[in-house]
Amino acid sequence: MLTTRRALVASLLAVVLLVGACSSSDSGSDGATTTKGTSATTSTTTETGSPGGSDPAYAEPGPDQVGSRTIALDDGRRVVIWYPASAEAADTPTETFDIASLLSPELQAKIDADLRPQYEIDAHIGADPAADGPYPVVLFSHGYAGFPEQSADLVTHLASWGFVVIAPDHVERSLSGLLGTASKGVTPREDPEVLTASLDAAIADGEDEASPLHDLLDLDEVAVAGHSAGASAAYLTASSEDRVKAFISYSVGAGRPDEDGKTAERPVPDVPGMVMLGSADGIIDPADSVAVYEGMDPPKYLVEIADAGHLVFSDICLIGKDQGGLVQLTKEAGLDLGDELLRLASDGCEPDKLDPAKAFGAIDHFTVAFLRYELGIDPEPVGLDEATAASFTTADVTFTTDPG
Repeated sequence: MLTTRRALVASLLAVVLLVGACSSSDSGSDGATTTKGTSATTSTTTETGSPGGSDPAYAEPGPDQVGSRTIALDDGRRVVIWYPASAEAADTPTETFDIASLLSPELQAKIDADLRPQYEIDAHIGADPAADGPYPVVLFSHGYAGFPEQSADLVTHLASWGFVVIAPDHVERSLSGLLGTASKGVTPREDPEVLTASLDAAIADGEDEASPLHDLLDLDEVAVAGHSAGASAAYLTASSEDRVKAFISYSVGAGRPDEDGKTAERPVPDVPGMVMLGSADGIIDPADSVAVYEGMDPPKYLVEIADAGHLVFSDICLIGKDQGGLVQLTKEAGLDLGDELLRLASDGCEPDKLDPAKAFGAIDHFTVAFLRYELGIDPEPVGLDEATAASFTTADVTFTTDPG
């Protein structure tokens, strides 16, 4: 899991967390059934094949160590890849991510060395891959002003359970593109095009026998996932890329209106999909995420985390937590960023909302369980049911499904 070693410079904090609205399709359908962690109603979910039926089998990290590799697209943009690694990787240093390195040299010069934020990610750069490949692939799209590593807990959790995760830097809306130099000289591309190009680049890298990705990608089992702006990117890619067999959208919006105030219709993916939301999301209206789910074709799944804010699907709320959190760090720096900007910088990190770390187990479990079942790895669903939703004691989880 991502951990914080130093306090984050306050001016950087606010910008990193500007996870603006994302777009997706809307429309409605019915026929779904709902279960809730505290008071379950009836459900048509197939009973899990695991003993007892309520064991969140994928909530804890999987059996594999995690390796990481960074490649580049032909336009120079960064693509980070996490993959199942051999047991020997545990004896090597973990990955350290310097978020300030994404900024322009001018902005980096303003950050004192002892305040420069460092993150540890539970992955090992260049580690030898695990021996049981090839492995299914998940394309991951970050949020607005985000970066490939923003949801480190989630992507490394997936890799520990036998997935290769490919996460590009969307320089058109990433931190490195907005406040750094990553977008200079780069022709803008649509999110689905970037995700598809990243998959192709990983395939090409895997042709090199010296690469840890050599023969590691199972291209018959490809999914796409994303948060906020990336949630829309996942939805759009699932409806346009034939290799994608399933998708997950975390905090997905119902669409971004054009200059005339109209939201364009978008094709509904014809593959299984899952939507996750925080019921206290102050950036993306939870009702919009529900509307996206209702407009999807079955089989489809909806996971709601009670009292959770927008940032629950990232590790960002962990930044500076032991120093009082983002708002306190901003105050100590003497910056007046305004109420609206502070709200954007902390949605989901406030003390009256669910601690995101308490939701990670549910998010990780349902992510892995959905992908393993819908990609055909698990012959029967494992923990995609009301009993599993009720089993989480640190988060109140509502589970809805329409199997079709």
